[in-house]
Amino acid sequence: MSDFWLVPLSWNGETAVLGGGRLRLEPEDLRMRFLETMGRIHPRLLMMFKAHLLPEDESGEVCGTEELPFALAQSGDIRLSAAESSEAMNDDVGEHPTWRLSHCAEAYLNRILTAREAAALLRQAEADPESEAERWLDAMRTWTAGGRQVILLRED
Repeated sequence: MSDFWLVPLSWNGETAVLGGGRLRLEPEDLRMRFLETMGRIHPRLLMMFKAHLLPEDESGEVCGTEELPFALAQSGDIRLSAAESSEAMNDDVGEHPTWRLSHCAEAYLNRILTAREAAALLRQAEADPESEAERWLDAMRTWTAGGRQVILLRED
């Protein structure tokens, strides 16, 4: 069974930081309605990407890894870098490693809407105020207002 995550993203063209405030989108029926609503507003407002395609495999020849080296359910930020230098990878503070960003993930990140574009579109969005979807929408608005982008990751 797959988990779907709403993720605040800081992306500067070289380093991607998946914010620690990630939200699991469940239950499934509510998630499906929420994603349909976002898709009607703009097809690229919340594009899904498979989490295991974010890090590059060790050979650098394949997008993604067989098994994700981190869990989206873990607390704290997750860092990935497109930098060529291996020094940028795991010489970080020991508890905050940085994984090499795959070229597929880099292409995906370069195609998502900017925080400003998403924030403008989110003004059109509505969610049932009594549902979890309202919390998801509020989080997206908060993240984009703070200059972060928002992505949807599927964790298998």
